Amino acid sequence: MQRLPLSYIKPGMKTFEEVYDSNGRVLCGKGVKLTGEHLQKFQELGVKYITVEGTPVKLPWEKSLEEELQDLEKRFEGINDENLIAIKELIRELLLEKHKASN
Repeated sequence: MQRLPLSYIKPGMKTFEEVYDSNGRVLCGKGVKLTGEHLQKFQELGVKYITVEGTPVKLPWEKSLEEELQDLEKRFEGINDENLIAIKELIRELLLEKHKASN
């Protein structure tokens, strides 16, 4: 799943959860394949974000698990302190859990 600004949503994407307006009214159900008409109506009603199935958009600030793990190794390169190595391993475990939860 991926929560995206409305401007990133394209026809054909499927909703992962219901879409609500600012008053809490359901505008669209879960699992609906979005159309241009949906997107136009959402814009008119002030919808800012929609959560869609999968991860169809590579956002500039998002990194893959592999990229995150490579960055972690670079940050701790040459470190021999056992406390810092333990911290690195905790961060690695958190990254793996985060990735597992998002799939």
